[in-house]
Amino acid sequence: MRKQALILLFLALGASALAQPRLTVREFLKLSPSDTTSYLVSGVVEKVRSTSSGSFYLKDATGTLLVYGLADPAHPGRNFSQMDIVKGDTLTVLGRFTIYGGNTLEMKDGRLISNHHGPEHNMSFYDRLDRRPVFQGKEGHEGLEAFKQWVQSHLKPQGAHGTVTVRFVVGRNGGVQEVQVTRKAVPALDLEAERVVKSSPKWKPALSDGQPVRMPYTIEVKF
Repeated sequence: MRKQALILLFLALGASALAQPRLTVREFLKLSPSDTTSYLVSGVVEKVRSTSSGSFYLKDATGTLLVYGLADPAHPGRNFSQMDIVKGDTLTVLGRFTIYGGNTLEMKDGRLISNHHGPEHNMSFYDRLDRRPVFQGKEGHEGLEAFKQWVQSHLKPQGAHGTVTVRFVVGRNGGVQEVQVTRKAVPALDLEAERVVKSSPKWKPALSDGQPVRMPYTIEVKF
């Protein structure tokens, strides 16, 4: 009974949303900030601006709209990253017009009504990147190989032989973070491998839709 009640509630919310007036992007951007009516707008995600704030650019044939603070009423508490929205998706959103800071026209606190996945959903996270991390001028696989060589050249002799596997993340600021030994040899080798990886110079971070994103890597350090 509870499941049926939730389904009925969801259908009621969906029907209520779809009953709202629908505007093009150009029409929406011409609204008055004093208009408190929520309007439906449909378009294609042109660029994800920030996953933390849930903001992105939605484009239709008439223009481009900044949507800020998107929520999913069908799944309360789900953050933007969990909504699985990427560039190329076709969305219908519901929200009201506002002007932020006196000059930024946007839809604030929008609600996700529908999402039809675009062609980029068939691509891996890596293939959707504008740029993979860059180490000392080399990108992607070449950069990772250059980093492995850098690590090997900075190891101090430990009087033992072995291989240590280290996982790390190239952060949004290009720093190496979350360094963790995932396959150990002996304590002296483990600590030395971890030390050298942590001492890495900064990278240029990966970019997705023009924004820096985190990238995990795993390497083997040989003694």
